[in-house]
Amino acid sequence: MTTAGGVRGTAARRGVVSFRGIPYAAAPVGPLRFAAPAPPRSWQGVREARDPSPVAPQDPRSGYGWTHAAGEDHLTVDVHVPADFPRDLPVLVWIHGGGWVSGSGSAPGYHPGAWVRRGFVVVSMNYRLGFEGFGAVPGAPHNRGLLDQVAALRWVAENVRAFGGDPGRVTIAGQSAGASSVAALMCAPAARGLFSRAIAASITGETYSVAQAERVAERVARAARVPNSREGFAGLPPVRLLAASDAVAQDLAAEPGAGPRGAVPLIYHPVVDGDVVAGPFVEGPHAGGDPAVQLLVQTVADEWTLFSRSGFAPVAQDFGQVEAFAAAVGLPASAVAGYRALMPGADPGAVGDALLSDGLFAEPSRRFARAHTARGGRTHLARFTWRSPFMGGRFGATHALDVPFALGNPQAMEPFLHAVPVLPLARRVPGVSGHLRGLFPTPSAAALSQRLVRAWTGFAADGDPGWPEISPAGVPVRVWGATDSLEQVPDPRERIWAGVEFRPYDEVLVRAGAPSAGPAGAA
Repeated sequence: MTTAGGVRGTAARRGVVSFRGIPYAAAPVGPLRFAAPAPPRSWQGVREARDPSPVAPQDPRSGYGWTHAAGEDHLTVDVHVPADFPRDLPVLVWIHGGGWVSGSGSAPGYHPGAWVRRGFVVVSMNYRLGFEGFGAVPGAPHNRGLLDQVAALRWVAENVRAFGGDPGRVTIAGQSAGASSVAALMCAPAARGLFSRAIAASITGETYSVAQAERVAERVARAARVPNSREGFAGLPPVRLLAASDAVAQDLAAEPGAGPRGAVPLIYHPVVDGDVVAGPFVEGPHAGGDPAVQLLVQTVADEWTLFSRSGFAPVAQDFGQVEAFAAAVGLPASAVAGYRALMPGADPGAVGDALLSDGLFAEPSRRFARAHTARGGRTHLARFTWRSPFMGGRFGATHALDVPFALGNPQAMEPFLHAVPVLPLARRVPGVSGHLRGLFPTPSAAALSQRLVRAWTGFAADGDPGWPEISPAGVPVRVWGATDSLEQVPDPRERIWAGVEFRPYDEVLVRAGAPSAGPAGAA
């Protein structure tokens, strides 16, 4: 029984009962469309909770099943529990990634059966995406997608005990945009006290100033041919708003100086509004978030290859292009020499991938971890280095590859294929199927997955992932691979980023050769 009414879940399958599509907030339609989330409407009797709810509006090509005919009651959670319904279990709340523009909490590859069978209640959520969740609408609150996440966490606090969970033992976790959501929630006063541990896999550092968000919204209004007002945007069906957003993203990507950022057309990010997001969460006075929350941060070794080696982003053909990449993420051209010295014999493509992997994911993640430690928080740090054999090893240890391992689904490709925003990888790389199964059937890969599941569940259950917390220097770091290790010395590439600030963007584009407003991001 939830606070809004009773629910009936699925029959037990492999020891797991699932309750799907439970509203944690009212459908964001009519006057609620661009408003902060409102409480869900109550219902009489027992609500069937066996089928996933509609996903949030997003590009239909994203692969998550949204169409213009989809329902609008998508502010929902799925809850997965052990079939024998024990009590007072630790709780994991999963926040999906997708660059703030795509994704679903019900994606099959993210099924948490391995966690449930280890004694967890697992909750996943949908939240508003793209302009609906992060566009600047006059008279409406910023960061509506993050407000949705806070509302979902409040729902968990009020209802998870009915599913056997302990509301005092909640861990939030997410990857990419989901990891940045975790970082933002750790810094958000509105989320204080709603969770006690957090796992963030591949944090991005990009935020927008209010002025930047408003400039993007003005361009979206022009593309949609409506007034830049709440009424003007409210008159647009989601499919037209998505089309206008896509047109603006493509226009910005085509402008000179867009650099590698232009290849991944993301125009929505958390907005530093002084309320939900009081300041950048990677550095500055709010960085690191609530020290009372214990934190585990994880990155992967080759984050950027998911974008560059799939055809979304350019692969550097010479070191002049690598210098342009460096300028686009706030580094001087001299930094390229530093990378080349640390990667002797590497070609321009590999150096460019390493530089962007660090600038867009690894360095923001490390800084958030160190900032949390500096505030007195307990922080554990890890890096995933297992190289996928997919397409002859084309992608290596790429962005999002760690997630199916950590959730106990190393054979599932959906998280990997859908990690590229806007279009599935399968539609961009010839010969790649969108429904690959059994990609990682080897015993060593299965054993690695078991080790990650033990570490993440151990951390979420009692705060111990199996290795020590970091010092202010950012070590030790657990390194996951065919064999694991514990690094005791900071990565020398960190020194290259010492003078770069991850502050909000104040320009629509970061132009190569012009002063950078901060590193560009993709999530």
